Amino acid sequence: MSPLALVLVVIGLLIAASRAPLIVAPEGTRSLYLKLMETDGRMRGLAVLIILLGGVMIWASAPESTAVANIVYWLGLLMLAIATFFILLPGQARRLATTTWGSFSTGVLRGLGLIALIFGLLVAAYGLNL
Repeated sequence: MSPLALVLVVIGLLIAASRAPLIVAPEGTRSLYLKLMETDGRMRGLAVLIILLGGVMIWASAPESTAVANIVYWLGLLMLAIATFFILLPGQARRLATTTWGSFSTGVLRGLGLIALIFGLLVAAYGLNL
């Protein structure tokens, strides 16, 4: 299994596992996500995890020259940019996240959870078949 395939499987499973609770308990999941972003330190800690994931995505896709590798590479760069925003401006990032998460109704959160679950499982399945 290539590093790119392994990264796709892990990312797909992370997406599915982190968004599936939105289907069952949207309000509880939203409050958990908002609690994870409650302080500047937590925002910066989240940014470190995003940097690690983005770096692994860039590393795994660098030796490949396929379209999927290019997509993973550019998504990794986007994640690094987002993490930089979280580190440099944690208050503004938290306000943006709070406003965004707070604007969704329960039905929309369930729908987003279902879509993300399906997408994550498809990404993981594609990684297994790569």
